[in-house]
Amino acid sequence: MTDAGVRWVRVSRGLYLLGIGTFMLLTTQDVLPWSFWNEALAYWPVILVAIGVRLAFERSPLPALVLLGPLLLLGTLMYVALRGPGPAESAGEWLPLRTERPAAVSAWTLEGRLALAKLDLTSRRLPRGVLLEGRTAEIGRGSVRLSEGAGPGIVRLTNTWNDRTPLVLPGARRARCELGVTTAVPVTLDLDLALTTTRLDAASSPPARVALAGALNDVRLRLGAPTADVRLDLEGAFNRVVLEIPAATPVRVSREGFLNVVDDRHAGRERATRDGSAEGGPGGAPGYRLSLKGAFNRVVVRSW
Repeated sequence: MTDAGVRWVRVSRGLYLLGIGTFMLLTTQDVLPWSFWNEALAYWPVILVAIGVRLAFERSPLPALVLLGPLLLLGTLMYVALRGPGPAESAGEWLPLRTERPAAVSAWTLEGRLALAKLDLTSRRLPRGVLLEGRTAEIGRGSVRLSEGAGPGIVRLTNTWNDRTPLVLPGARRARCELGVTTAVPVTLDLDLALTTTRLDAASSPPARVALAGALNDVRLRLGAPTADVRLDLEGAFNRVVLEIPAATPVRVSREGFLNVVDDRHAGRERATRDGSAEGGPGGAPGYRLSLKGAFNRVVVRSW
């Protein structure tokens, strides 16, 4: 082997170390998820070809043949990183959460720890700029914004690698995300997920309607004084539901199933019932119509 050939072999080995070290650094800094390596292993035939090319042409005097192996390997890793997480496989029932709000409102906050999640924002027309910001253990930090080339009502994910990827939160069971709506936009929010805990803070501007169906551990809704009756539909199995509203706002409750309702605004009055209704506050004022269907361990109504 000539001196030039030896130099190119060293360059090839350096590319292997530099490339793999770079991707390891990206995963340790939460820029890439650790599941990235599992997805990269799905391309093991390409990795075998890259190793074979290196062994076959290591002593070749042609630089292109010497560098072909590391370029194949690093190109495959780059493709997996740019492609993003694969499609989620559902491990059970998904929970639909639908929240509707009027056009002119202040910003809301929607936070939760979730797995198996997909999120769609739709509207007649959305403003450009950041609509939602989030953090997750799987994909690091990301934000949702209306892309410059997208049509009205199209929301896409902006992350470190690609700003043209539709928003699909990772489906691994260990994935945990926090979402916060940061921009007041006239949207209908459809969030299909399996939630462990969630909190909706709309105290400054109450929603027009909220509907949750599925199985949740802990739900907290902080709502403001409505200008018209607002319907809150909860259906499924809930361990704990906390509704925080202004003290003078009436709440009308309809029940189907076994549940405990505690109204802290009325000296801790507690009821365990299978059906019926309850009211609080002045009956003629606009309020919340809370519809409960299923099994509820505890439903608490509080003032803020």
